[in-house]
Amino acid sequence: MVEMSAISATNLSKHYGTVAAVNSISFNIEPGEIVGFLGPNGAGKTTTLRMLAGLIHPTGGSCRILGRHVPSPSLLEIGTMIEEPSFYPYMTGTANLKHAALLHGDVPKARIGEVLALVKMEGAADKKVRAYSQGMRQRLGLARALLWRPKVLLLDEPTNGLDPVGIAEFRESLLETARQGVTILISSHILAEIEKLVERVLAIERGRLLFDGPLEQLLLHTDEQRVTYRVEATDQGVLLAALADMKLGTEIVDERFVRVILPASATPGFVSGLVQRGVEVLEARRETGNLEGAYLRLLREDGRPA
Repeated sequence: MVEMSAISATNLSKHYGTVAAVNSISFNIEPGEIVGFLGPNGAGKTTTLRMLAGLIHPTGGSCRILGRHVPSPSLLEIGTMIEEPSFYPYMTGTANLKHAALLHGDVPKARIGEVLALVKMEGAADKKVRAYSQGMRQRLGLARALLWRPKVLLLDEPTNGLDPVGIAEFRESLLETARQGVTILISSHILAEIEKLVERVLAIERGRLLFDGPLEQLLLHTDEQRVTYRVEATDQGVLLAALADMKLGTEIVDERFVRVILPASATPGFVSGLVQRGVEVLEARRETGNLEGAYLRLLREDGRPA
């Protein structure tokens, strides 16, 4: 028996008048995957997540959650954080979760304490939400999304308002959730965090799906034409002059190192070209790709200005 996809979209589209917010995108996400959903503001990420959650109807195509068309009872199996979560400000965090549990039904009492502990909110559980920071609201939003042990999580910019420690704790909470078999589709503009969470990414731009595949494949795909080196020389001024003469893109990292971007075809003669121009090279190390650089190059390939 073939296992059904946890999330699927088939030629999914959403038009507002003549504007295509989402333009015929298709993908499948298997049970237990954590998938990053990338795209600049206005690319169609939130619209796609809303359609998957049954909040808006598609103009064309279809989507399924756990093998069943949206909308359907399968929506009871998902947890969502789409845009900034809202709560009753005059109620405590615990009271808000109790209310959400009552509306959903079939949530054991002990589960409220479990999810508060998972998102590191035990200490603020009895404070009124009006006193919460944005980061605390985000954590409470994740706790609410996890209340009924969903099989699918749809998360839209869930780390907004969190400091670096909070982001790291949030990441650990998601990884622990994934280890329990939950499928997670997460959009974020903090690409360094996405890189630590996912092994697969969907990249969308202007409503069209540009890339769907393993993170490593995206890095390789966008690094095929360009290579980055980290270079140190005895005299940085001489190095910079040589690089300018070679018409290569540069970035001064610090007083020791310069980052250089060059075409892959130019790598064989790169160091010898520096030496020929009088540079005494101490180190020239090729850097591995990163998601942010790869993603920006993908957008440039699609025609977005640098």
